Amino acid sequence: MASRSLDDLIPEVREKAQIVQQACQEAGGFDILIYCTLRPLEEQARLYRQSRSRREINRKKLKLQNRGFDFLAEILENVGPCYGRHVTNAGPGESWHNYGQAWDAVPLIGGKPAWNYLEARDYWDAYGEAVRQAGMQWAGDWTRFREYPHAQLKPGGNPLKTQTPEEIRLALVKHNLLVA
Repeated sequence: MASRSLDDLIPEVREKAQIVQQACQEAGGFDILIYCTLRPLEEQARLYRQSRSRREINRKKLKLQNRGFDFLAEILENVGPCYGRHVTNAGPGESWHNYGQAWDAVPLIGGKPAWNYLEARDYWDAYGEAVRQAGMQWAGDWTRFREYPHAQLKPGGNPLKTQTPEEIRLALVKHNLLVA
């Protein structure tokens, strides 16, 4: 199960999350609930699979295997069938959540989560501005697949494109998401 603890974020991202929380309280007059920080690989695989056909899953597995990420392809296969709405384009290892460099949050209005962007646009936009001002990337700015709750340290959506399989393996072991 994904963590909600800021302590599971790398120090730089933890500090930025606290800055965003404070900015939303001070400038926007609302709190945010950070509900996902570090996400296990199996959960990432389930989220990816839940809206995908078997053909798409096989294509992703093959792509991972061809790039040397057999251990991630195996996780994608082993979580089994998953059903639900589309929530992410990132398979296991492809999300900055898997490295403690991202969080998901929702504005709280009157103590209740305001999940619908259109019904709470001003709050979401204030959250997005706080994320940007803290030096993070806000997925509400993405054009292909907007994820208003998501904030990440680095630009770009896929850590596997910037690091070798061994670097990825070591980073995942460091966060106790993979056994050495």
